[in-house]
Amino acid sequence: MSEILLSAKNLKKYYQVSNNTLFSSNANKGIVKAVDDITLDIPKGKTLSLVGESGCGKSTLGRTLINLIDPTSGEVLFNGKNIHAFNAQEEKAFRKSVSIIFQDPYASLNPRMKVKDLIGEPLLTHGMKAKKERYARVYELMKITGLKEEYANRYPHQFSGGQRQRIGIARALALNPSLIVCDEAVSALDVSIQAQILNLLKKLQREFNLTYLFISHDLSVVRYVSDEVYVMYLGQIVEAGKPKALFEEPIHPYTQFLISAVPIADPKKRDRKKLILEGDLPSAINPPQGCRFNTRCPYATEICTNVCPELVTEDDRKFACHHPLG
Repeated sequence: MSEILLSAKNLKKYYQVSNNTLFSSNANKGIVKAVDDITLDIPKGKTLSLVGESGCGKSTLGRTLINLIDPTSGEVLFNGKNIHAFNAQEEKAFRKSVSIIFQDPYASLNPRMKVKDLIGEPLLTHGMKAKKERYARVYELMKITGLKEEYANRYPHQFSGGQRQRIGIARALALNPSLIVCDEAVSALDVSIQAQILNLLKKLQREFNLTYLFISHDLSVVRYVSDEVYVMYLGQIVEAGKPKALFEEPIHPYTQFLISAVPIADPKKRDRKKLILEGDLPSAINPPQGCRFNTRCPYATEICTNVCPELVTEDDRKFACHHPLG
């Protein structure tokens, strides 16, 4: 068993929203259960991936796990300690131990700052005041991430999307973190550039024993990078397992539909039967009773509309379904 770096226990993040805040002071308020009672473990040096449709709560979960968002309830343990009970010194150490790579490498970089200052900003924030020492570390990070030293005085708009993401990765590595959240880190890039960035992330993981929480809606990418995959639907985990087992023998119908939607390059398999997921994602403010997938599931029965299935574990698989496949 690998040592657990970060774990969540019964984690919840709810948002209170108003249906019509512009025109009524007495607007009906609802609750968005963005993250609803999630428990998971991320082993050291491994990659755990979160997949699911847009709006299912992946990014909210990722940000809650590293305390960028305060949870409604539940706890997050980092190296066995509750991050919400940290004192000031422990909080500072935690901030240095976790980092995030954002989806849009242009929007996440200050357009008025030079590359050397963008990468060096975390170092400055955490007390490395001497320019010589700071820039020496910046040049080291640039070399590690495949950026030429002469790029140090350029601005973000002078780079391609892939180069900007390398800047984001170098910035994320600045403080030698243990855990990096990759929030749709390659979804804004061309396919060929995606492969380069993914290979870079895997290389860095091997060299520095990094742990990744990889958030994506692209199952082809997830299959390539993951040690374990968690499938989310409307704020809940519906299935989890090793990539090979999950992709070849999905247990939850939602996972089956997601895998069926993945394009296959092999022309011999183009005539395979595709499963089409019908209907729109239900409102997160008013999710269906019982199993939240029941309004779109072809296997739903009465129990599915009345009873929410629990996440059960069998061997190394987890699933929440009254009618598991196979």
